[in-house]
Amino acid sequence: MRDWFQQLIALARRAPFLVTCLVLFLVLGVANYFLWQRQQTLNSQHEEVRRSGEKMFSALSGHSRIVAQLTATDEAIKQIDLNLMSENDLAENLGYFYQMETLTRVRLTQLQQLSAPPSDGATYKAIPFSLRVTGSYPQLIAFIRELESGPRLLRIKTFDFSRGDAKSNTIALGLTVEVLGNP
Repeated sequence: MRDWFQQLIALARRAPFLVTCLVLFLVLGVANYFLWQRQQTLNSQHEEVRRSGEKMFSALSGHSRIVAQLTATDEAIKQIDLNLMSENDLAENLGYFYQMETLTRVRLTQLQQLSAPPSDGATYKAIPFSLRVTGSYPQLIAFIRELESGPRLLRIKTFDFSRGDAKSNTIALGLTVEVLGNP
């Protein structure tokens, strides 16, 4: 080991520039390794911040669309709340169906509000009705269309068609519907 060290000192005396370059190369190589590792860490942090910025930009660019959708949803909820039926107001509930009868020129032969299942704290309640309507085929289709497109939200649970009167060429339609109402 001592011989090797002495040879190194002798080389340094003969070629000081070469030894200085070698030492400088080693020191800069070690420094470069640590700087390279730091650069890799900074690159990964920069990529993470860039992705976060892109997500934020897409959220900001979609903000007006989200606000518009929220406004439309609020308007729809207000419209639904304005047209809810009350289970206790029997006259108004039946009057709604009689208005449909007048508009479409069908004849309501039977109309009953059925008892609704108890509410379990839900925001809305389905109020069932049973009705029987007679009229011509186009009148019955118009009646169903008025029910579907009317201000009250309802769903037809069951229906049945039968021949009404052979002389007047009418058809009888039996429906069970559920209308959205207050609990």
